[in-house]
Amino acid sequence: MVDALAKGRAVKAEISPDATVDLTFVQLIESARRTASEAGRAFGLAKPAAGQLRETLERGGFLAAPERREFWLMQTEGR
Repeated sequence: MVDALAKGRAVKAEISPDATVDLTFVQLIESARRTASEAGRAFGLAKPAAGQLRETLERGGFLAAPERREFWLMQTEGR
């Protein structure tokens, strides 16, 4: 991810719904999202979070803020 972002490429992370994830994975993606944003680079998910990833996001409180819901679930308020 770091190399692709450094080269100015848009990065789309594809996370399988059956992937095993924990909070450190979520923190890694959140860090990449912020780093890309600060550098003016495009970073996102290939599809909305599902499966264990979504469960981890919900348990960890990562979906409370609208901008995080938009990133992780590809939803904006009112949708």
